[in-house]
Amino acid sequence: MLLRLLTKPLAWLILFSSYAHATSDYQFNLPEATLQQRLLDVATQSGWQLSAAALPEQTLLTPLQGRFSLEELLNKSFESSQYQFHLDPQQQRIFVTFTISEKEHDFERIIVTGVSGKTRNILNSSISITQLSTQQLEQHTPYSSAEILKEVTGFWVEDSGGETNNNVSPRGLRGGEGFRFISLMENGLPITYDGIWSDFFLRPDLTHQTIEAVRGGSSGIFTLNGPAAMVNYITRRGSDLPFNLVKFSHALNYDYSRLDAVFSGPINEELFYSLGGFYRTSNGIREPGFNSDLGGQFSAQISWIRDDFELDLSFKHLNDKTSFYAPLVMQNYNNIKQLPSLPYDYGTLLSDDLQYLDFHTPEGQIKRDLEDAQQSLMNSYTVQFKGILSKQWHIDNNARYSNLNNQLYTLMNLGNETIIDATSRLGAEDVNTFINDFPKSNVQAKYLRSADNTLIQDPSLLNDNGLITSSYPLYSRYKQQQFINHFNVNYYQPQWSLRLGHMYAHNNFNSLPLDQWLGQILTDVQHQPQRLDIVLVDEQDNIVANFTEQGFLSYAGPVYLTGQGKSRSHSLYASFDWQISDKLRIDFALRNEQLTLTSSTQQGEIGQTSTAKDYYSHYSANSSFSDSFNQNAVSFGANYQINEQLAVFTRYADAFEMPRLINYGNARGWAKDAEQRNKQHFGQPISLTLTEMGLRYHAMHWQFSGTLFDTNFDPLPFTVYRGAASTQQAVLINTQTQGLEFEYDYQFNQAWQFKAIGVWQDAGFYGIPTQLPQSEFNGNQITRTPELQLRLTPKYQAGSITVAVTWSYVGERYSDIANQFALPSYQSWDMFAEFIFNEQLSAQLQVKNLTNTLGLTEGNPRDDLTHQEPLFYGRPIFGRTIKLALSYQF
Repeated sequence: MLLRLLTKPLAWLILFSSYAHATSDYQFNLPEATLQQRLLDVATQSGWQLSAAALPEQTLLTPLQGRFSLEELLNKSFESSQYQFHLDPQQQRIFVTFTISEKEHDFERIIVTGVSGKTRNILNSSISITQLSTQQLEQHTPYSSAEILKEVTGFWVEDSGGETNNNVSPRGLRGGEGFRFISLMENGLPITYDGIWSDFFLRPDLTHQTIEAVRGGSSGIFTLNGPAAMVNYITRRGSDLPFNLVKFSHALNYDYSRLDAVFSGPINEELFYSLGGFYRTSNGIREPGFNSDLGGQFSAQISWIRDDFELDLSFKHLNDKTSFYAPLVMQNYNNIKQLPSLPYDYGTLLSDDLQYLDFHTPEGQIKRDLEDAQQSLMNSYTVQFKGILSKQWHIDNNARYSNLNNQLYTLMNLGNETIIDATSRLGAEDVNTFINDFPKSNVQAKYLRSADNTLIQDPSLLNDNGLITSSYPLYSRYKQQQFINHFNVNYYQPQWSLRLGHMYAHNNFNSLPLDQWLGQILTDVQHQPQRLDIVLVDEQDNIVANFTEQGFLSYAGPVYLTGQGKSRSHSLYASFDWQISDKLRIDFALRNEQLTLTSSTQQGEIGQTSTAKDYYSHYSANSSFSDSFNQNAVSFGANYQINEQLAVFTRYADAFEMPRLINYGNARGWAKDAEQRNKQHFGQPISLTLTEMGLRYHAMHWQFSGTLFDTNFDPLPFTVYRGAASTQQAVLINTQTQGLEFEYDYQFNQAWQFKAIGVWQDAGFYGIPTQLPQSEFNGNQITRTPELQLRLTPKYQAGSITVAVTWSYVGERYSDIANQFALPSYQSWDMFAEFIFNEQLSAQLQVKNLTNTLGLTEGNPRDDLTHQEPLFYGRPIFGRTIKLALSYQF
């Protein structure tokens, strides 16, 4: 409420103060001069102070006479310069700094992720890395940590689940695995050790200055459980130059408002500060009838910087809840399209009728609220230290302690067979048995709306589709305390360097995020559906018995699990970087990890309520298990810089993912019987081998990076869902992927720029056990992952106007391993526009899915190995969204 009240006066206040500054014109009479002399003349004639080092540019600027605002005049003077300016109205001072044009020299930027040698930039590195710049992050209207990775080639992003709990797969891994095999990091430390639900605790905002994303390569060495990729969010540090930015974003076609801010600058000559965060409120793109997106985060950092050491102390607090969007019912008669009652672009199977539900659980009777959605709470404390012991010896130590909490409550779907013709459901065997057991004759089954107790006389006309389905309430609790420390000592020589490091991770889970399925609810099929009861009525339509209660067929879902656990990980690694010649540079690294896991779990046991409904009434006896693992990773890379513009590189890596604490509880919970249950354990480490060869070239106006890669996962646990009525099954397979990824950027002139990224990959399943009939599908395309992705962006920038249009193409995918159920390829268009009013104020307009395309990111991942039904569950991308943002920098 406070945010909405402040929105209009805040915007007008920003606009007025900026306008007053922008209209302060000065009379100038400037002769022909170099840039340095021009700035001295401007300072003298305007009365402003000038802060600038010697500027060696000797190009003569043409004379200027007349009345100009200071910003307008300086924009003209800096048009062809490698320098940039910043105005500080409070001090009435002009700051001038050197800048390398992002458009022309991306490959010369220094990188810090995935490398150990000094001053490694993109061009001379031997890893596939993309760096998203400060400008890209500031212009991007914030949404999710998954969506921003669409700007990075080599990733398949499924961001249709909401702001959090999305899926990102690297280089051929099947979709639907969360951020598995990817280490999400902030300032070089993993957000979570095992990668589970990491995107709940990493939210992009203006405090992030850059993002560096490494695919394959050295990610198995320098982070934990990120063998296929590492994505490092690097936060903004305070500096001598104050930087303050406030940004307000508002959606024009749905309920969404967000305020972002960052403030940074000096405290004194050695101490600097940076603080910021965001606050957001929204009813969601797929509005359920209540507010389930509410909250924000705040972070603060103090930096002590001296010649011999650097110390950063950081604190971050997150308190936010986000919607989770489950798949929708779609139809597939010759071609995939929506049901008229359930629009693909903004529809949802959540509603206010389903918001408050009462459940019978082993903990007693519990009321849950869908508005709680995915509630994330975090307090984290980070210490970063860099020390110079001598010219050759440097030490670094980064440590973070975090309290991480998340509660997930939503309604899910299971098998496609739960989409049923409403009339035939009334004649099902269980309903007929209930009728036959009823003492009175001349009764029949009908539907009753739970919300208003209205009988439905003709179910074939229900919502003009005659369909019903089942929703399955799911609750999961994540609560842990985590400590991660990364220490390394570096020895530098002119031609080589050596890094020795140790990583330690300790995790204490008071609650592991195991599934607690809370029953089965009967609903109609429409946007914001309503619960249905099956009742028996007499000849006068009087209700004489209830087959369901408040829509519940049962209070017991597939499993009800709870568990706790502890893990302790020690990693030792060494990395050697050798500049053999001016052109050839190699690096070699290895890591050993020792992991200890201890977990206990309990399973819900079935009882019956007083109305004969199944529910989980109590827990089984506690079962515990401990195990230890020891695994090695190795990485070798080489870069040959042919000249200042062209380089080639290659890398081989053998990496691994360690077993996870939740594996034991899940395996026991989903086992078919007691005999299988007693055989369960954490599983084994997963091995990955990654090979790549790449080329990078940058010229005056364009640059290109391309990489051929080969990725092998062996063995890869693959979860097989057997529909709504059967337990899931885990099988071990392997996958093989060969592909090509590329990035291309061309600057036609000062106004026009063209950018393209893409990936083609041939990814297949192999090793499905021969005892399974589905072994015939070995060699088929990996589910949910496209062979081809393209993203093309022409951009126009002239003066105060920037306009960019992005065309995206996602190739055909398959929802099943039989490759029978194809998810069609689709194209979408996005548009971004920015207007800069002056040095301080700018406005951004962002339209996503401009043409309101229907594109599916997944079919039904909870159905059987093969499915080809005319009615199915699928999750579409969001419909068209329009956001307007106002940014104020001072």
